[in-house]
Amino acid sequence: MKLFPRLLMEWCAVAVLVLALTLGLTLTGATSKADDAIYDLVVELRAPAASDRILLVTIDDASLAALGQWPWARTMHAQAIGILAADRPAAIAYDVLFTEPGRSSGEDAALAKALGQAKVALPILFDAPGADGRAFETVAPIAPVAKAAAALGQVALPHEEDGTARTALLEVDDGSRTWLHLVEQTYRLAMGHASPAWQRAHARGEMSVLVPYRAAGAFRTVSFGDLVAGRLPPDFVRDRIVLIGATAGGLGDRHDVAGAGTLAGLEVQANLLNAMLADRFVREVSLPIRLAAGTMPGIILLLMFWRLRPSGALLASLAMFGLVAALPVLLIATTGLWIPPAAALLGIAFVYPLWGWRRLHAIDKTISQELSRLSMDLGGTLAPAESRLDHAGRNALALSDSITALRDLKRLVADTVDGVADPLVVTTMEGDVLVANGRAEALLARDAQARAALYSTPAANDLISADGRHFSHRRTPLTDATGEQRGWIHLLAEITNIRAVERDRAQALEFLSHDMRSPQAAIITLLDATTKSGSGGFTAATADKIAYHARRTLGLAENFVQLARLRETGFAPEETDLHDCLAEASDALWPLASKKDVRIVVPPSEPFCVGGERHALTRAFLNLLDNAVRFSPPGAEIRCGIDVVATGDAFEFEAWIEDRGPGISEERLADLTGRFGPMGRSAPGMSVGLGLAYVRTVADRHGGRLEYAAVSPHGSRFTLALPAFASTLTR
Repeated sequence: MKLFPRLLMEWCAVAVLVLALTLGLTLTGATSKADDAIYDLVVELRAPAASDRILLVTIDDASLAALGQWPWARTMHAQAIGILAADRPAAIAYDVLFTEPGRSSGEDAALAKALGQAKVALPILFDAPGADGRAFETVAPIAPVAKAAAALGQVALPHEEDGTARTALLEVDDGSRTWLHLVEQTYRLAMGHASPAWQRAHARGEMSVLVPYRAAGAFRTVSFGDLVAGRLPPDFVRDRIVLIGATAGGLGDRHDVAGAGTLAGLEVQANLLNAMLADRFVREVSLPIRLAAGTMPGIILLLMFWRLRPSGALLASLAMFGLVAALPVLLIATTGLWIPPAAALLGIAFVYPLWGWRRLHAIDKTISQELSRLSMDLGGTLAPAESRLDHAGRNALALSDSITALRDLKRLVADTVDGVADPLVVTTMEGDVLVANGRAEALLARDAQARAALYSTPAANDLISADGRHFSHRRTPLTDATGEQRGWIHLLAEITNIRAVERDRAQALEFLSHDMRSPQAAIITLLDATTKSGSGGFTAATADKIAYHARRTLGLAENFVQLARLRETGFAPEETDLHDCLAEASDALWPLASKKDVRIVVPPSEPFCVGGERHALTRAFLNLLDNAVRFSPPGAEIRCGIDVVATGDAFEFEAWIEDRGPGISEERLADLTGRFGPMGRSAPGMSVGLGLAYVRTVADRHGGRLEYAAVSPHGSRFTLALPAFASTLTR
């Protein structure tokens, strides 16, 4: 099985395990204790500030000391209700049970009369277990009291397995009727309508609510003894909702509630009423959302692990753990939503080590396999791992040795590629360069034409660079370990010199077959004509023609030899006077010029010294003057001279020769100094190709240049420019 499918299957297996764990924890409630502990720590963040409308009247130890032992006569309760009713409270919740008749006659009637003066809600008793297998029985206050009360309500407070109360039941069904909570009844008496919390609970069919409790002592409180003694300030009770109940030790009920510790039953009712007034409850999200919240963090982490490095995976796990731990705190404080986080936290704590173990196992197995294959590919050159190390340590050491061997192999390949004398390029099938030696990089970097031709030039054609170099393009397929082609190996063998030799050979053959044969054929023709005429001798004109063609043949041969010798020998300069070289060449051509009635004018001048080869410079002037004499008409004057020209901080001498010949055609100007080329259409059969090629070679050899300019109305001007000796200019 290939590596990627195997890793994908392992990822899916880990994802399934994480899903099974988190779903199981959520559905079974295995983490409920942990969730409850977290809830108890953060629920107070949702608790609203204690409402100023709530007033607690406590039957505390001070009241018992002042008014006597419990239970008090019901006339005492009637007196308290009468005092409160006189101050017109919004409503009264009197959390004291009156399920049995009073001890003396008239007590119950007095209490009933007092109840009629205000809006008072009284509690009913839940007696468990109930008759006929029922969970509980409801016991209402005695008839006169119950009838006089404005409302009756239950004060059931469910406790969870850990003994902590977190929810309140806004409505309870005893089998015969439903009973609203005492606080809900009190809220309705004070506000004139059902609480929003009851309306939402009734709409969803779930009458329990999570109450955010405040700690003991949060609400405004007065002692029952102070109330009946008349020690309350005027209007202290007006429009407030008064809750009356026992808080004295051993008398009142006490409960452990979420986030607030132990509270008296009266304070429990006050917290419920406070949450109703502020409409700030806690609502646990539905089961589907809890399932999603429990599973998604682990799955998201697994998706991130697919892309992250180990250190990034650890940081992501810590960040996700912190986010999942903080999110319920933020939600319960801002929106009242409660998402139990324990399943998700356990999933995160489980997924990181599980994923890490699977990755380490897969990596270890893959490394072992690949190291074995690599050792076989390298001919068993890898050293055996240190036996004293553990398995992972041995693999790490073997991996280090393998990487070192691969580096050596890479260096060997790189040195081999760079050692190739010609450009070598290795590319993908799409043309992306994988490997290139320095010569190939230099060629492709500056020559876009060569770069494009690398992929389009047929193997039979030369690849020609922008600077005119020729390369033989050889392309070999590049295959991977499976034998599948993945690219091309391009070798560009430079054959510029070979192509130059081929051109020279073709030109030499043309030269030998035409230019060298032409004067010889002319001599033979003259000889045949003389023989056929039977004159037995040569006329002067015939002899001159034969001599001319013979000299021409010798001149061509001499130029050919001198040009070849010039290109094969090293440069050995000495101080040479250009004027002397020009005068010497003029003297050598004086007989030919005189015979053609052409005058060569070389004006006297001071020395113009250059660092050069006297023989080569003289012959260069001789070739230029020979062309000028041959192509100038009879009676023409050939002018010569040498000028001094400044070139920046240096000087150069420009030796020029100007004739009155037919000039040079446009097509000949494109390759003026090419070897063996014809001079122009105006002089068929004539050639100066070798002569000008020799002059150009001399100019290049001396660091100078050969220039041509047409002379109006007709004629040519050749200039040989050479750098001057500094000592010459100081004379």
